[in-house]
Formats: sequence, C-alpha cells, structure tokens
Amino acid sequence: METVTRIFRKELLQVFRDRKLVFSTLVLPVLLMPVFAFGPTLFFSRILERSAKEVQEVAARGLPQEALLALEAQGLKPVPVEDPRGAVEKGAYPAGVEYGGGAYRVYGRLAGGPGEGQVAVGKVEKALALLKEEAVAKALKAKGVPLEVLTPFRVEVVDASPERERAAGLLGFLLPFFLVIFILSGGQVVAVDATAGEKEKGTLEALLSAPVPLPHLALGKALATVAMALLSGSAGLLGLALGGLLSGRLEGAMELGGRVALTGGEFLALFVTGFLLALFMGAVMVALGLYARSFKEAQSYMAPLQLFVLFPLLFLQFRGFFTLEAWHHLVPVLNVALLMDGLFRGQAEPLSLALTWGSTLVYAALAFLLAVGVFRREEVVFRN
Repeated sequence: METVTRIFRKELLQVFRDRKLVFSTLVLPVLLMPVFAFGPTLFFSRILERSAKEVQEVAARGLPQEALLALEAQGLKPVPVEDPRGAVEKGAYPAGVEYGGGAYRVYGRLAGGPGEGQVAVGKVEKALALLKEEAVAKALKAKGVPLEVLTPFRVEVVDASPERERAAGLLGFLLPFFLVIFILSGGQVVAVDATAGEKEKGTLEALLSAPVPLPHLALGKALATVAMALLSGSAGLLGLALGGLLSGRLEGAMELGGRVALTGGEFLALFVTGFLLALFMGAVMVALGLYARSFKEAQSYMAPLQLFVLFPLLFLQFRGFFTLEAWHHLVPVLNVALLMDGLFRGQAEPLSLALTWGSTLVYAALAFLLAVGVFRREEVVFRN
C-alpha cells in the first residue's frame, strides 16, 4: 500500500500547487452553496412582498363604478385604455380588464413564469371575486334569503406532510443536485490531470515503467480523485450548514424554499453516501480520462458523464407521482439521489440505506476493475 499512498500524495500535491484551482474547488462551494440554496428563496419572497404592496396600473375598459372601486381597494390603479389586451401584449401594463356582455375579461402575460403580471392578475381576480360575492349577497338580501345559503359548509385544506418534509421544501431537490455537482467537479479536476494530463506531459510512460503494480497505480489515482471530490462535496456541505444557520435567522427564509434540519447521524449518512458516489464516479472518470488522447478530449468525455449523472436527479421533481420500490435504490446514481432526498426530508429507511450503499459500493468496485483493465491495454495507454 506504500506505492498507492505515494501515487495518491503525488496527484493531490499537483492539485494543491494550483491556488486558483484550490479556490474554485474548495472555497467557492462554501460561498456558493448558501447563495444557490437559500438566495433564490429570500430574493423571490422579497420581490413578491414588494409587488403585493405596490400599486400597479392596469388597463381598463367599460368597467362599472363598483368594479373600479373594487380594483382600487386591492391596490390597483385602473387606467382607461381602448384596447386592454393589446396594451398588455405590448408590455405597457402588467394586466388588463374589460367588461362587456355580462362578463369580465382579465388579460395578463402569464407564460413567462412568476412576475409582476401574475401578481397584478391575482389582484384583479380577487377584486372581481369579492365584487361578485357582494352582488350575490345584495340579491339574496333583496329577496329575503339568508346569506348562510352561500356557505352551507366550509372546506379546509390541511397540509398533512410530516414536519421535516414541510421544512425541507424545494431544498429536498436542490441540495442533492448541487452536492452531486460539487462532487463531480472536484473529482474531475484530479481525474483528467492524472490521466490525459500526464499523457500530454509525457510523464505517464515513466510512471508505468516504475515497478508499481497496475492495480496500485489505478487505485492511487482513483483515491486521489475521490479525495478531491469529497473535499469539494464537504465544502458544499459546510456552505449548506452555514447557509442553514443564516437562513434560520432571516424572516421569510422558509416561504418558498425550506430549511435544513439534519441530525448528526443524518449528516454522517449523507457524507457516507457522497463518499460512495465519489468512489464510483472517481473510478469511472479515471477510466475515461485514460482512454482520452488529450486533456481536451478528456474534458469532452466529462460533459456527457455529468449529464448522465444529473439526469436521474431530475426524477426527484416527479417523485410524488410514483410509488418508490426497493429496486429503485439499486439504480446507479438514482439511488443516491433518492437517499439524499430521503435524508433531507427525514424519510430515509434502513432498507433504502443498505440497498443504496451496498449497490453503489458494488458499482464502484466494477468501475475500479474497468480502470485497471484500461491501464492494462497498451494500445489505449500509449495512444496520443
């Protein structure tokens, strides 16, 4: 194991000599994780609060007086316009409304996602709904019908999600996504430089001529890749913890996103899961990097690999439409994503933990055998 340790140290020393690389791999995740995880939550919540308090101008045509008063009561300023729809389409007003033929038509540019238009349209709809209720109430009162007939019963929708699941919010999807990105980006730095990079520098031949068993050589490079991936992922976890502490002190931090509420055991399980993923992907990246003819070609191989890894993470957005089965925790990468999501939501079970860890360890061993096999192929190692 002495040779493995020497190769391991050699690869890491080459990385740590590059200060810019160390900053982008280890320091930047600490700074970026709070911004990515909690920044959008705070940013959009503040924007929505401000838009709700502001008085927006809306294009109006043919509205009766009571409708104009209802709009003003909701913080809107009706402006007479000949063509409300055209004005909204041109972006002159966030919303428009016109009355004709006994119907109100509300216009808004809603296809672009959340924005001032949706806020203004929501205000218009609320104003007209209150106006409608008031008109119905007056009609019933005029005929001597009690107002209670409008509300024969109440409907209450209660969120029955467990407390941890409610606390996690969107972070149950976002945090595994960013953690995997940091693990991949950190490991890629070493994997590419230790394989294709050494090919270009002409040092790989000298290393292979040394009396070092090929499995030791592959293991040393793979472990160096794993170490850097773990350091990058740990930096992301540190940023996550700091961001969680900060967001807990800021009002509105949970309105759109969520907060982190992991126990010590869950943090440890998250680290072990990240380690096994790094072990698996590290061996794969070493094999791909060695197969490449040049540093640039190796980087081109890493891009599809990242897409392959990130695609299962998108499944987390639709997990509510599927019933999770035991075999889902045997699918590479998807099992890690599901387990991370379960840990953040406090729903990870011992069976899913065992299946994910066991299967990922097997995949890592197979990937390492693949890397050793590539090292044994001279037509691959020495091509350039």
